Amino acid sequence: MNKEILSKLIRIVGASNAVTNKADMAKYLTEWRGVYKGKAGVILKPKTTKEVSKILKVAYDTNTPVITQGGNTGLVGGQISFDPDHIILNLVRLNKVICINSLDRSITVESGLTLMELQNFCIQNNTFFPLSLASEGTCTIGGNIATNAGGVGVLYYGNTRDLVLGLEVVTPSGEIIHNLKTLVKDNTGYSLKDIFVGSEGTLGVITAATLKTFPLPKEKYTAILKINSPKKSIKTLRYIQENISTPLTAFELMNKLSVQFVTKNIPNTISPFSDFKWIVLIEFSSLETNDNEIEKIQSILNKLMELDIIEDGVISSSLSQSKEMWKLRESISESQKAEGGSIKNDISVPIKFIDEFIKKGISITKEIIPGSRCVIFGHIGDGNIHFNISQPIKIKKDDFFKFEKKIRKKLVDLTMSLDGSFSAEHGIGVTRKAELKKYKKDELNIMKGIKKSIDSKNILNPGKIIDY
Repeated sequence: MNKEILSKLIRIVGASNAVTNKADMAKYLTEWRGVYKGKAGVILKPKTTKEVSKILKVAYDTNTPVITQGGNTGLVGGQISFDPDHIILNLVRLNKVICINSLDRSITVESGLTLMELQNFCIQNNTFFPLSLASEGTCTIGGNIATNAGGVGVLYYGNTRDLVLGLEVVTPSGEIIHNLKTLVKDNTGYSLKDIFVGSEGTLGVITAATLKTFPLPKEKYTAILKINSPKKSIKTLRYIQENISTPLTAFELMNKLSVQFVTKNIPNTISPFSDFKWIVLIEFSSLETNDNEIEKIQSILNKLMELDIIEDGVISSSLSQSKEMWKLRESISESQKAEGGSIKNDISVPIKFIDEFIKKGISITKEIIPGSRCVIFGHIGDGNIHFNISQPIKIKKDDFFKFEKKIRKKLVDLTMSLDGSFSAEHGIGVTRKAELKKYKKDELNIMKGIKKSIDSKNILNPGKIIDY
């Protein structure tokens, strides 16, 4: 990186908040799975929106690309820089809660606040922010918004996009757009906040957000169900939704292997059943304390067993048992790392096609990679399946990844034939650009037009989502 440019940038944040040593830069340049390893001229860690603005003005004037980064938990390489002259703008120091508004049911926070910090702050103030991800201890609100994160609460509360009321964004030229409104209705032209949600740092740098909050549930009821097929899980979902008034706020499907990986590799975990093919983790959230609630849920489970839709079901009897159940689901990705290389597929299909996708997906995978191990789990209530493939035990990691392009193409073709999406939650980054180019040509042309109109110099996260 040009020394004069570097000097200007360091003066903005201070030497202690600029990382230039290669050894110290490593953790910012490596994606958490080790799939992407990048390069950068400097890691800058600003403390305020004004500092972000000053950095972008220098970058704009000198045509120096900027890659915005939060907790570095992305799974498609969108947060990684691949050029030694580029800037990584790490926003973890922008971590303040600006205000909380109980009447409007909203909270305004800086983008570097972690999701868990936001959740805990809301609970301490007797309110609730429903976004929940396995990486919530590390991922940041800005990253969640930039990738339109999903998670386990989408079934009832919606995606991140549905939770955003307003944004503060710094444009490529350094202009600050301050639009931290709490309005639910605002029909005054284009919804600019929706352009930035899910844009993966290619259009602007999100520095703060106003988000929806909800009444804090007084009780949560968790249960694990034993079923023999994904098809039965869909029948279970619909039966529960149609026969109980208590909000069903989570509905997670896991195959046997995913649970086995967790109990094998994650301490203090235990399988809920001795023998099973699939399990479903469900959670109900109630705004009132009702002694009859567990009886109502048990009655529903009994009826599902009578109808031969589920084989067994266990309702948590304590908060600690509920946490144990959730630990099985939330530890799958971490446990899979211990099994070697993995090819991750984050897809969604209409719910009616979930069973078909899984059956055909397994068949395709076994045909292309004999001995491969399919780790299948996801948010079945919204059609989102994480169809991950772990390397066969007798194949080396490098040899396994030689199949990645072929297997990904086959699975994406299957997904699109079922009117699905090849990226339900993780975004495009660099991993999914080829699929976007192939399947979304018309939309891609519009995206390019938006990108050029906002970032004509292409300095924000170049090479991610689109090329121009």
